[in-house]
Amino acid sequence: EFQFAAVRAAIHVPIVGRGAAGEPILAEQNIESYFPIPTEFLPNNQTFLLKVRGESMINAGILDGDYVLVEQAQTARNGDMVVALIEDGATVKTFYREEGVIRLQPENDFMDPIIVTDVSIMGKVIGVFRFFRS
Repeated sequence: EFQFAAVRAAIHVPIVGRGAAGEPILAEQNIESYFPIPTEFLPNNQTFLLKVRGESMINAGILDGDYVLVEQAQTARNGDMVVALIEDGATVKTFYREEGVIRLQPENDFMDPIIVTDVSIMGKVIGVFRFFRS
């Protein structure tokens, strides 16, 4: 017999907009809404959702319009998928530190990496949500 759990504990995770350099990603003016996520899917309560714009991460299975679930972090290791703040706002890329520079690598064969000497890491991508609309 199949049974459903009637109620699960959830955390209302903030959905943030683009973000801008120099201000906290979770600044009140950046929060667009909240989305409930069951606590068992969250490593802690220091998470947020960011709507992906563009096709730079399609080879990683992240499409335009998806929401990435991000665990807040200020540092990253090579190969981590991160949300980083650059001049244009928040971007989702794969992080690599190489010979005095940081390479933010898109997961799209037709796009070039972003090379910077310093970057502000907002967090590490730990999941993705996709909603289908007819």
